[in-house]
Amino acid sequence: MDLYITLAVTIGMMAMFIWGKYAYGLITMTCCVILAATGVLPLSGAFSGFCNQIVVLIAPTLALSEALKRTSLIGSFGTLLDRMKGTHGTLLILAFYAVGIIMAQFIPTTGSIAILIVFLATLGNTGDITTKRVMMPLLGVMVAWKFRTPIGLGATTFAMVNGFAGDILAPEHQLSLLDPFLYAIVPSVCLTIYCIFCWKLMPKDDSAIDESKLKKQAQVELLPMNKQYIVYGVFVVVVALMLFNILNLRYLAPAIGVIILIFTGCLKVPEAVKPMTSDMIWMIAGVLAVADALSKSGASELIGSALQSGLAHVTNPYIICLIFSAVTVIMTTFLSNTATQAVLIPIAASICAAAGWDPRGLLLIIGTCNYFAIAFPSGSGEAAVTFAAAGYNPVKILKFTGPYCLIAIVTCGIMAQIMYPLY
Repeated sequence: MDLYITLAVTIGMMAMFIWGKYAYGLITMTCCVILAATGVLPLSGAFSGFCNQIVVLIAPTLALSEALKRTSLIGSFGTLLDRMKGTHGTLLILAFYAVGIIMAQFIPTTGSIAILIVFLATLGNTGDITTKRVMMPLLGVMVAWKFRTPIGLGATTFAMVNGFAGDILAPEHQLSLLDPFLYAIVPSVCLTIYCIFCWKLMPKDDSAIDESKLKKQAQVELLPMNKQYIVYGVFVVVVALMLFNILNLRYLAPAIGVIILIFTGCLKVPEAVKPMTSDMIWMIAGVLAVADALSKSGASELIGSALQSGLAHVTNPYIICLIFSAVTVIMTTFLSNTATQAVLIPIAASICAAAGWDPRGLLLIIGTCNYFAIAFPSGSGEAAVTFAAAGYNPVKILKFTGPYCLIAIVTCGIMAQIMYPLY
């Protein structure tokens, strides 16, 4: 019964996202209440998303952003972007992409996009290049390169994938440090090119972003210069802690920064509390709880069993790779990245061990494609942040996200067979 309730709640959540009448946070919190009321999750589990490290990272980051908005930096940055929009629009977009790619190597993408949203908001809501049109393509570029290079967070990708396979994986079939990077070069480049040239597929529907809010900076009373310097210093230190994970404080760094700003009088408690309890935080916490319910209810095992049965009569290696690519993207739309890998990697390793195939291509597919689910807010923490910040309707932006996911599926499937043929 838990399985059917969870599936019904998930389908209802996705339908409400598409309908777009109610705030995303309200929708996901309603789902949490239903899951707790029906006993699918215990009360603590239904609202455990608020204790998740992603929320611990994002909530204070939003509060830091509020303090940053009260400095002259944001106003100056907005003026610069206004000038570039008219004369160097493409260069402006490329600059955001480049910064996003670099940040995605060292800082969790949820935190990176939350930081960049502060600067993206200064693009305004008029002209061809707007906040809403650029935010999703920027996310597309960032997840295309997320954990890809063998430095920073990407240095552990191969070990994580090997770990999910466990003893099923023969020593000669374990991934090496460079495998995820070399494998992802073609998919990442193709997706980046798509985002560079096709960001205009994003609709010009400006209804979800309030222009008055984006221009609010002009009406905000700036902090005294001495306090602005404190905000700059704290922001730099927080980013450094997140980049290099000094003292293992990557996820706690924003919270430490907010506390310092409050004690130094740069940020008032109500100013900090408001963004940390915003609809975005509700939404992320709720999505994480629903994903957890899907995993615990047996939905992931059901999908895995269906996949294993469906592949029984498929012999073309390219089709097998493409199926795994598609299933990974689809599963990650509903389950967490970790749950998707935890289910699919052992299945892929078992199928290959039984058939005498090389599993490395399939493992690379699963370890890479689980980041490309950007078509719905439930695809990942960073997708939830982006959808909530820009107020996207999943259907209205499908013209951009649909081809993006298709390119990811096809390139990842083909490259897996080229790099490590199944047989």
